[in-house]
Amino acid sequence: MSLGNAYNAAAARLLFTLILSAIVGACGEGPSPSSKQKDAPSAEMRLSQLQKQADSGDADAQRNLGAMYAKGEGVPKDASKAVEWYEKTAAQGNTDAQIALGLMYREDTYVPKDYANAVEWFQKAAERGNAEAQTTLGIVYLRGQLVPEDLAKGAEWFQKAAAQGDSRAQQVLGHMYRLGKGLPKDAPKAVEWLQKAAAQGNVDAQRILGSMYEVRDSAPKELEKLAAKGNKTAQQVLAGYQEDEGVPTDSAKAVEWYEKAAAQGDVLSQTSLASIYRDGRGVPKNAAKAAEWYQKAAAQSDSFFSRSAQYSLGIMYKYGDGVPKDSVLAYAWLNLAALEDRDAAKSRDSIVLSSAQRAEAERLSSNWKPGQVMRREGDSASSAGSTASGGALAKKGTGTVFVVSTKGHAVTNHHVVASCMELREQGRGELVQVITRDEVSDLALLKMPGEARAMAELAPDTASLRQGHDIVVFGFPLDSVLSSGGNLTPGVVSAITGLGNNSNQIQITAPIQPGSSGSPVMNKKGQVVGVVSMKLSDSAMAKATGTLPQNVNFAIGGQTMKAFLDAHKVPYKTGGSMFAWEKSLADLGDEARKWTTVVECWK
Repeated sequence: MSLGNAYNAAAARLLFTLILSAIVGACGEGPSPSSKQKDAPSAEMRLSQLQKQADSGDADAQRNLGAMYAKGEGVPKDASKAVEWYEKTAAQGNTDAQIALGLMYREDTYVPKDYANAVEWFQKAAERGNAEAQTTLGIVYLRGQLVPEDLAKGAEWFQKAAAQGDSRAQQVLGHMYRLGKGLPKDAPKAVEWLQKAAAQGNVDAQRILGSMYEVRDSAPKELEKLAAKGNKTAQQVLAGYQEDEGVPTDSAKAVEWYEKAAAQGDVLSQTSLASIYRDGRGVPKNAAKAAEWYQKAAAQSDSFFSRSAQYSLGIMYKYGDGVPKDSVLAYAWLNLAALEDRDAAKSRDSIVLSSAQRAEAERLSSNWKPGQVMRREGDSASSAGSTASGGALAKKGTGTVFVVSTKGHAVTNHHVVASCMELREQGRGELVQVITRDEVSDLALLKMPGEARAMAELAPDTASLRQGHDIVVFGFPLDSVLSSGGNLTPGVVSAITGLGNNSNQIQITAPIQPGSSGSPVMNKKGQVVGVVSMKLSDSAMAKATGTLPQNVNFAIGGQTMKAFLDAHKVPYKTGGSMFAWEKSLADLGDEARKWTTVVECWK
């Protein structure tokens, strides 16, 4: 197969589907046993007061009590009591309770499914002007699951919610105008609504805008073959492949919107960026950039588009296009893609390898896990952990790690763990397990030893982080020199992109030292909004500019971190409950110390 044909067979285009599932807030988890014992009196007092207020007819107290019983926060989980209190406050017109009841009856999470009841409560909240309920009701009519499909009614509710700034409604409304589904086809209106949603961080809107502005060529034959075989994903991608009437192609805008979605981990946008740079469609050809984006998409999961990226990456290694020519890595990536693609198997089988090389390639692909970048055995990055003399291991460095689930999942940087033979938590004998690593995003997912422990709380909306926002970093820099109890350093977000306008990063002013890598970056509520990653080299900047940089430090953004955790199904906790408030620096330090620790790199 020629290089051009191989690329066409590997290419994949965007999936133009609606995000039609209602989003339910993440359930909180209780404090650790030690803190629970300490705070028990105040918690009991608060619950007693809340119960009295609810009994007296206070709608807010009834709603809060219903939420506590539904989630089991501060009280035993009890669906019947949750419904009882929700219905009391819903009868008083409380839209939050009405939505909660609608979701409970729709999802069969706490009570038996009752679609009529679900729609009734959604309708009540929507008629009172609640944007979330209006969007949910629009989705109900669009999908035709709880009621007969009615696109016109769906569009009507989306219009009302979109006018109030609901990003989901804006995204779906823009998509309906784009396709002429339930509304007259109108590209300018589609762009208008999609831009509103995209500006709020809606990843689907960002991806669709990228596709609308993209310079297109003919659809790849492989995509047409899959569509002809009945593959719905391929059919939907193919349906949106034609150039949008009324929207002039604009490569710069296409790349800009794709990059925003790709930074949030959207695999379709990552593969689209890769193919744009690979083929030079509207931008100068850049095989290295194409390979970088294919690496990110290939490492995501076992999805159709990740397999396509693995195929493309294998072809690039096979021909040395954008990456060093490497038959073993080419075989390994193609071997993964071949699980679903016959052409990938043909390309793999055409590679001539020695028996030792083939065994290495098979080993690489069989040991590969999502989030990893494959490396040859003997590469400096992968062999750095071996000891030259075969002697005992020694501690060679430290980093900061923070726990994000009660199961012991923890986050740090890829570069903290990359060359380590063993990882150990300071002060404990057990080894720390590396679950997966993402070299491109510089993130690593670890499993800490021992029983469940306190955990970090992630910010609910990291896309809203703005330049100038106050942040606090808690970590263990220069651990052998500075305080063993950790260091707390305040600062601000100085830029919402990182080095070279890297949208995966944010720039912060909090001082960074060796050992700070992997430290959580928190907002004033103590919710994690990023992960410390790097600082500018003083010596390099001095040589390049003749000056020393002041507090030019970078962190991996919260959206990238969440996408990484979501890809590996980590049950992290998201903040934003009614009890969230801004805390003093002293309180932030006390809280972070419970779920942040030192990880040691042994070689």
